[in-house]
Amino acid sequence: MNSKSLDDRIKTRKSPIGDPAIEHEFIFHSAPIGICCVRERTFIRCNRRLEELFGYGPGELQNKSLRLLYPSEEMFRYIGEKYGHFFEKNLYYKDERPMIRRDGTMLWCLVTGKPLDPSNLRLGTIWVVQDISEHKRVEEELKGNVEKLELMVQQRTIELCKQVNNLNQEVATRKRAEEVANESQQKYHKLFHMLPIGISISDGEGRILEANHVFAKLVGCTGSTPTGWRQLPRRFSFQDGTDIPKEKFPGLIRDYQRGSIDNVEVGIREKRSGKLRWVSVNSSLWSIQNQQLVVVAFTDITYRKHIEEIERLRQAELTRLDRINSMAQMAMTLAHQMGQPLVSALNYLHGCRLRLDRVVGVDEEIGNSIGLAIKHLEQAGEILVRVRNFVCKHQPEKVPEDIAEVIRDTLSLLTFEFHRHSVAIDLALTPNLPPVPMCKVEIQQVLFNLMKNGMEAMSHLPELERVLIVGSKIAGEGRTLKVFVQDHGGGVEKGHAKRIFDPYFSTKPDGMGVGLTICRSIVESHGGKLFFSKVGKQGSKFQFTLPT
Repeated sequence: MNSKSLDDRIKTRKSPIGDPAIEHEFIFHSAPIGICCVRERTFIRCNRRLEELFGYGPGELQNKSLRLLYPSEEMFRYIGEKYGHFFEKNLYYKDERPMIRRDGTMLWCLVTGKPLDPSNLRLGTIWVVQDISEHKRVEEELKGNVEKLELMVQQRTIELCKQVNNLNQEVATRKRAEEVANESQQKYHKLFHMLPIGISISDGEGRILEANHVFAKLVGCTGSTPTGWRQLPRRFSFQDGTDIPKEKFPGLIRDYQRGSIDNVEVGIREKRSGKLRWVSVNSSLWSIQNQQLVVVAFTDITYRKHIEEIERLRQAELTRLDRINSMAQMAMTLAHQMGQPLVSALNYLHGCRLRLDRVVGVDEEIGNSIGLAIKHLEQAGEILVRVRNFVCKHQPEKVPEDIAEVIRDTLSLLTFEFHRHSVAIDLALTPNLPPVPMCKVEIQQVLFNLMKNGMEAMSHLPELERVLIVGSKIAGEGRTLKVFVQDHGGGVEKGHAKRIFDPYFSTKPDGMGVGLTICRSIVESHGGKLFFSKVGKQGSKFQFTLPT
C-alpha cells in the first residue's frame, strides 16, 4: 500500500483508528525511526524516516539494492557472506556499522532486524535503522578523556615514586648520620641540627634532654629549645581528632605500638591561628648508661597530606562527572521512550474531537477541555524534544518572541500551583518591549523552575505575605532584556549562596540539585546569564538576561 492510498483511506474514514490494516500502515509511515522490509538484499518497502535519514526522496529506494547504503563494495560483499545465513539459526540480529548517505557523508547506525516469518525466510526480513553518530562521537571524546586521565595518573605516580625514593634516601641519610654521630660528638651535634626532620630526646618523665632546630620550629618554640613536653605551646592530636596530652606524648606514642613505632601521623595545631600541620612520628627507645630514653622524630608531611586531599577531590570530581553523564543518558532515554505514548494520546484525542464535531448538542466545555488536553500534550512533546536536543549539545532554534506573552503563558501553566500555595502574583512588565530571539519552550522551563522555587520558599509565611514578583525590563542601552523572579521567603544561607548553581547541590530535603543548573545552562545557551541576589534580610531574587 503506497502513501497516497493510505491518505485516501484515512480521509474516507476520518481517522485511522478502527481499521487494523490502516493503523499498521499509519504507524509504519509515521514512526520516528527508519524501518524497511528487505528481500534478497533489496528494499521492498521503506518508511519516510529511513529515506530522510539517508537523503533519498519518497520511493527512491523502492526495489533498490542495499549496496546504496554501504561505503564500499567490499563491505557490502563481506556482510553478505558473513551474515547471509544468519537467520537460519537466529531470530534476532543487532549490530552497529558505518553507512553512507546519498551525498557521500558517513554516519554510524544501530541496525536491528528479524525475519517476517522464521519458518519461511523467503518472505524477507524487517529492519530498524537508528542514527547513533552523535553517540559514537561522544564515546570517542570520553575515550580520549579517559586516556588523558590515565596519562595524568601515570605522571602523578612517577612523581609520588620519586618522593618516596627521596624519603627513603632521607631515612637512609638519617641512619648513616646517627652512626657517624656516635663516633664524634662534634659531628653529631652539627649533623643533629642540620637534619631536615625534627628530633627530640626525652627521659621517662617527659623532660626534653635535647632537640634540634626543626623540632623546636614544628612544636612552636622558635628561638629556644623546649625543656619539657608540658611547656610546648601547640596542641597534638591523632588523625581521628583525639587530643594527645603533651606531658604524656612520648609515652603514648611509645605505647601506641609497644616499643619502637614507625610513621604515626599526628596533627600539630597552633592555638591562636588554628593552623594545622601534619607530621609523621617515628619513635624508639634508647638505653644509655642504664637510662631509658625516648627518641621522637617528626617528619613534616603537610605537603603530602595536601596532595592526597587534592587527589581525593579529583576523584570526587570524576565521580560527579560520571553521574552527570549517566543522568544525560537517562534524560535521552526518557525523552525517546515517552515520545510514542504522547503521539498515541494525541491521535486518540484528535479522534475524539472529530467524533464530537459530528454530534449535535454536545457541551462546548467538553470540546474546550479536549482542546486544552491536546495543547498541553503537544507542549509536553515539544519539551521532550528540547530536553533531548539540550542533552545532545544543540543550538536552540531561536524565534523572536514577546517576553510578556511567554511569562503569561508560563503563569497559566502554574495556575493550579498558585492556588495550592495561596500565592499572589505581582507583574512588573515593561510595556512595548521588542521581540527577543529565543527558544520559547526552554525559556518557559527556566521561568517555570524559578517561579516554582519562589512559591515553595514562601510556604511558611502567612498567606497575605506570599507575593511573587515577576517582571521584565530593558538594560544595556537596549541591547539586553532582563527578566526577574523575586520572592519574600527565608532566603539562602551565606555559605550556600555560592553553590546554588552547582550540580546535585540542593537546600531542599527531597531536591535533586539539577533544576538551577539546567536553568543556567539554558540561559547561557541563549547568550545570556543567570544571577542570584538576596533581597533585604529575607527573600531571593533570580534574574537572567537575554540579548535582543
